[in-house]
Amino acid sequence: MKNLTKIATIGALVSFAFSAAQAADMKKVAISTIVEVPALLDTKKGILEGLAEKGFVVGKNITLDYQNANGNMPTQQQIAKKFIGSNPDIIIPITTPTAQAMVAGTKNIPIVFTAVTDPIKAKLINTYKNNGTNVTGVSDAAPIGAQLDLYKELVPGLKTIGFIYNPGLDNALAALAVIKEQGKMRGISVMESPAPTTNEVILATKKLVGKVEAIYVPNDTTVVSALGAIVKIGQDVDLPVFTGETGGVAKGAAASIGLDYVEVGRVTGRMAGDILNGAKPGTMNAIIAYEAVSKFKVAINIGSAKKMGLTFSKSVMDRATDITK
Repeated sequence: MKNLTKIATIGALVSFAFSAAQAADMKKVAISTIVEVPALLDTKKGILEGLAEKGFVVGKNITLDYQNANGNMPTQQQIAKKFIGSNPDIIIPITTPTAQAMVAGTKNIPIVFTAVTDPIKAKLINTYKNNGTNVTGVSDAAPIGAQLDLYKELVPGLKTIGFIYNPGLDNALAALAVIKEQGKMRGISVMESPAPTTNEVILATKKLVGKVEAIYVPNDTTVVSALGAIVKIGQDVDLPVFTGETGGVAKGAAASIGLDYVEVGRVTGRMAGDILNGAKPGTMNAIIAYEAVSKFKVAINIGSAKKMGLTFSKSVMDRATDITK
């Protein structure tokens, strides 16, 4: 009996020691987002899939602390303080404001941001290549080149595209610079039509009528909030309206190409996995997602496009991943 008791005690000690060692090997991953919307939840899903591709699975060898700030920046800052105080092995902030809160709080904990349109303007990094800090990540800038290719296919002879934007928003200015560059490569000129406030969007749209063959609405909160009015004008005068993000298509835009945010998350998760395996964020180039993924969403709105004078070829229909009728 004494021997059995001794064996059981030794077994318990071995089991405890194994459990303690296993717990010590667990990596702590902290993920946060400013708000939960489908694209950002897809990003989170992809992050976990990307981590798994690198051998890191929640409950097996990583613990996950996930926090949502519910659109409240003071809450996001509190989450940042909590994360930094808990000293995780890596922080993965989703969206620009979340990343800014995390980056401002630590120069030591590795950070891999994602779903950030322009990380340089957001002052998260000063260069995409080997920035030498604790920060790297993935930009979700719109694949404007691919979008223009689609728009040229839909609007034969497209030479001038209107760009409605709020000149006070950095992300809109960044999109303007890219569409000018990408348009020039494709023989498309860009006609700017500023709208500093939502009340000025209709006038900015009407100024483009008769001067452009299509209108482009970037990911600009000021302009997007009046998308319905822009679409109505486009339908009234047979002027195609395109958007910088695919969500605008279900709201009446004719078409768009956009990122698959699960894929964006996977790229992010793989980067995070490399860091957990010993890589230094300062030696890892930040990535623009559309250069790293091959899978894009192609969204079309058949009914709205018809009212704008557009029809979709079989080739476009076959490529469409999101169809609104």
